[in-house]
Amino acid sequence: MTQPKPTLRYMLDNFTDEMKKEVSTLKEELTLMKQKNCECATKVDSYNNKSPRFLVPNGQAPVAFHTHLSANFNVSSNHAVAYDVVKINVGDGYNKFSGIFKAPAAGLYFITNTVMSMPNHGIHVEIVKNGVAIGKNWADHNGYESGTMSVITDLDVNDSVWVRDSDGGTERLEHDYNSFSGFLIYTEY
Repeated sequence: MTQPKPTLRYMLDNFTDEMKKEVSTLKEELTLMKQKNCECATKVDSYNNKSPRFLVPNGQAPVAFHTHLSANFNVSSNHAVAYDVVKINVGDGYNKFSGIFKAPAAGLYFITNTVMSMPNHGIHVEIVKNGVAIGKNWADHNGYESGTMSVITDLDVNDSVWVRDSDGGTERLEHDYNSFSGFLIYTEY
């Protein structure tokens, strides 16, 4: 026995029912997407309303410097290393001719130094504040070795910071592998 052919009306009704279900499903998905979008927007607003941590507080002028050597440099005892390539000098505190950073603002500073030695020539340097060593750094003589040392220190306006030899001899720094950098963390502490 043969099945009767569905009528056009029957097929249209089935198609309409399926489309209604599909539209209903899409509406539910759209509602969920709108809720998630609102949640994301709320999170973004919440993030934007928080005080970013590493931004300069209102009224505080930024201070930062980053320098390195352009060529090999022989360091003599008690003389500042004059890092002659100045990449950043916000606040104009670093002098590339003397190698000395003078604090343009009083506050808490982060100062760092990286050195690289040559084979058979170790290097010993120190970060100096107003003539007094506040940190020592070295790189061994076994090959091309490097060392990095950082300090956090308080500086008054015009306090001087520089890098010098701490071994009492003449040592050689390998050009741009040697750097001297720093920045003002905060003026009130």
